[in-house]
Amino acid sequence: MREPSASDPAIYGSQLGIFLDLPLIRGDETPYAGTVAAYGAPWPGVVAFYRSPATSGYTLKALATRPAVVGVTAADFHPGPTSRWDEGNRLRVVLSAGELASAAELLVLGGANYCAVENADRAWEVIQFRDAELIASLTYELSGLLRGQHGTEGAMGDPVAAGALFVLLDEALVQTDMVQADIGLAFNWKYGPARYDIGHPSYQATVRAFSGIGLRPLSPVHVSGRQVPGGLEISWIRRTRSGGDGWEQVEVPLAEDGEAYELDILDGATVKRTLSSSTPGLLYTTAQQITDFGAPQPGYAVRVYQLSASYGRGQAREATVP
Repeated sequence: MREPSASDPAIYGSQLGIFLDLPLIRGDETPYAGTVAAYGAPWPGVVAFYRSPATSGYTLKALATRPAVVGVTAADFHPGPTSRWDEGNRLRVVLSAGELASAAELLVLGGANYCAVENADRAWEVIQFRDAELIASLTYELSGLLRGQHGTEGAMGDPVAAGALFVLLDEALVQTDMVQADIGLAFNWKYGPARYDIGHPSYQATVRAFSGIGLRPLSPVHVSGRQVPGGLEISWIRRTRSGGDGWEQVEVPLAEDGEAYELDILDGATVKRTLSSSTPGLLYTTAQQITDFGAPQPGYAVRVYQLSASYGRGQAREATVP
């Protein structure tokens, strides 16, 4: 009788490491910390992420204990509407492994089916999907989309070309151990199976910086203008990056140390004037209009930002006011 032999141990090769700058989604995240995820087949159980400002002295900054559901887009992904369902665009993705599932509208509105697509500038558009149709092996067409969620409308490409990275935003993602002073600093990273030493050939190396998107104020909305004695009164409605989901709220929380805005008056790509305000509105005086353009104009292109003491200008809202 042949003696039973132990099976050969699994050999774990290079893992795919994903670095994400994400806004606050649940609301309990550390706002300045970056997020990482990993995928590999076979999955080694845990993938470790180490960081160093140099080429030695790496310290552990995150442990990914679950494989992420990742893939690439299979077709160009075009911009769409925000603050309502995008029923025109379809997001077609090819997964490395795993599956996606449809969810009822109420569940999506309650926080189900978050995903993200990375554009060519490494910015992530956060999206939710209602319908997931399996159209080929590991290939899904996602529809019933909520676009530019949590202030990421600026990451929409025109279009984002096919082949862009897709990640399902679930429990596989983990925030890195970092302090606010690390924002914007390019560090050396190494990541690989946690069971191996950092010098193992399966470890990958990259240089990445996180920009603290969770601290970025969301863009104002509903920018409008009206003529008043003395000039053009421009107003808008602010949004909040944290704590704004309660329907019973009369006004959403500020989520900043103080309320402050800047508004750029544009002439094509040229900023003619920047105005500041501590309230969601200001006066562009007739005298300023004459100085900037020679005479009052029938309409003005503007760009409005909410300001953060820790981040600076938030996401811009562009509009034309009469």
